[in-house]
Amino acid sequence: MKLLTPIKIGNLEIRNRVVMPSMTNNYTKDGYVTQQMLDYYEARARGGVGMICVEDGIVDFPVGNNTKNPVSIDNNKYIPMLTKLSTVIKKHGARAAIQISHAGRRAGRVSHENGCMEVTRGMMPVAPSIVGHPFPGHVVPQELRIEEIEGIVEKFGQATRRALEAGFEVVGLHCAHMYLCGEFLSPWANKRTDKYGGNLENRLRFVLEIIERMKKELVNVPLICRMNGQEPEGGNTLLEIREIARRLQLAGVEAISVSTGFGAVLNERDFISAEAPIGTPEGCIVHLAENIKIGITIPVMTGNMIRNPEFAENVLLENRADMITLGRPLITDPDWVNKVRAGKYRDIRPCVSCCQGCVGYLTKDLPITCIMNPVAGKEGDLSMQPVPADREKKVLVIGGGPGGLETAITAASRGHKVTIWEKEQQLGGTLLLAELPPRKDELKKIRDYFSHTVSQLKIEVELGKEANKELIKAFKPDAVVLAIGGQSIIPLIKGIAQNNVFLANDVLRNNMTLGEKVVIIGGGQVGVELAELLGEKGVSVTVVEALPSVAGDMSSAVKVLLMFKLEDYNVRMLTNTLAKEIKANGVLIERNDAEEFIEADSIVIAVGSAAQNSLEVELKEFVQEVYAVGDCLKPGNILGAVHDGYKVGLII
Repeated sequence: MKLLTPIKIGNLEIRNRVVMPSMTNNYTKDGYVTQQMLDYYEARARGGVGMICVEDGIVDFPVGNNTKNPVSIDNNKYIPMLTKLSTVIKKHGARAAIQISHAGRRAGRVSHENGCMEVTRGMMPVAPSIVGHPFPGHVVPQELRIEEIEGIVEKFGQATRRALEAGFEVVGLHCAHMYLCGEFLSPWANKRTDKYGGNLENRLRFVLEIIERMKKELVNVPLICRMNGQEPEGGNTLLEIREIARRLQLAGVEAISVSTGFGAVLNERDFISAEAPIGTPEGCIVHLAENIKIGITIPVMTGNMIRNPEFAENVLLENRADMITLGRPLITDPDWVNKVRAGKYRDIRPCVSCCQGCVGYLTKDLPITCIMNPVAGKEGDLSMQPVPADREKKVLVIGGGPGGLETAITAASRGHKVTIWEKEQQLGGTLLLAELPPRKDELKKIRDYFSHTVSQLKIEVELGKEANKELIKAFKPDAVVLAIGGQSIIPLIKGIAQNNVFLANDVLRNNMTLGEKVVIIGGGQVGVELAELLGEKGVSVTVVEALPSVAGDMSSAVKVLLMFKLEDYNVRMLTNTLAKEIKANGVLIERNDAEEFIEADSIVIAVGSAAQNSLEVELKEFVQEVYAVGDCLKPGNILGAVHDGYKVGLII
């Protein structure tokens, strides 16, 4: 398998062609590497990856920060912990790389909570030009003077020296994602008229000066560069991007890692974000890597939406790229490479690009996690590691949704005898509904993984079996886990009992026909995804939401694509709007202190769910251990259910 064969970057041999690219994880503290970060990266190195490129080392802390909690490399005081980081990576045979960067204008993000520039600790961001990053909440930066540019070039040189002193075997330069280097390269951000702006030669100058300075430190140590393969209208063309890559090679760069996007999702159709969301085709930027590969002879890396081992292998066999960057899939399953080597593809925990625990948590300035990996970021926490049970217990899991399945798998892996009762005719629970809206069939991979693992662990499954107190008592379990989901909330709206009113989950479950005009009350994820599904079928849809915005419970990476689709289907979205009364032919609403009647054939309720765990109290009369997970404990999402299930599985 070519994916697992060695490759050289410069004179350095990498044991295979899988690279973990730089991804911010918010595990640092005051710029320092932490033990949490050491444990996180060591798990990925142990998992067999060829090279790990540690997230951005900031060369000018805090004005150059890419997040509130970056790794800093602008002072010698950070070297000891950086040395520990490179050591734990190399300990398991992976090559240790670090990407160094300056965020430029993207550092100037204002906090929604307090209006402060927390990323830069209150300092004004800098950039090639007085042009703010085109995303809400970013301030207009200060334009760098020539002497300041020269100072930053030297900072990159000093950061390179520190990286080598810390034991890193490869150093990366971040020229992608419209950080400072990318800003200088792109006419989309660089409006200068001096020697650092204007034509491509001038726009290249800043980066080439940095490379020249870095190369003075890099004796027999490879330099790689991450660059965008695509820019929005007004940015570099594909031909200019190919020429940039050629010039980087001539300057001494020994590998190119191709990416795209600018952190926050650009509100532009057909522009691929840095973390392409669920529903994006596999290998969505491989063609951009091919464009770059045409003009250079050094190794080219590509990734973003590559999760499938066979797909990755074909990219290499077809010579479309030389190495594969696996970002989010390695958060989900650190052992991805080892499992591929063993031929255990179905054992890989699937990344479905949901952007919930990774991108979603980052945008909230939280440490990252993963919908399918509750241990992500907790690798060193002994309480999160499954250990053999003191004695085998007879465990009954009631409900075969994500929370119940994760509980069953974790408990069975510890030596318990586990049985699942599921009232439907197939496993999946809320997953069966979640995968029905457009672009969501990726979630089937989660069901497939759970079903395969349940089979591997010989967990007994009884489908079509609805639990009650008597049946449970007769089963004589040592422990019962309730994972029966929540119940839909019925809001107090006049007329809601009419026969033209339906629950969103019932509409999805039964593929109901609702007529030509539909009003959906509730504009959260369930409501807006149902609106898209109906819009796709030609239904005229109005969404009524009491809050100031719709889809507030969705990651922006996923939400942007959805909003474009709702626009295409002319879905009317009414925010700050209350449903006052439901009638046989529509809904009376109130917005802007005025009433309006919306005609509709059907009204769908999508305002969320409530816990339903009353059975828990009854069971405690005769079962020693009773637990509840997922929506029946507290309404949430798949991430919460899986994480709940894992924790319960550890303590049974």
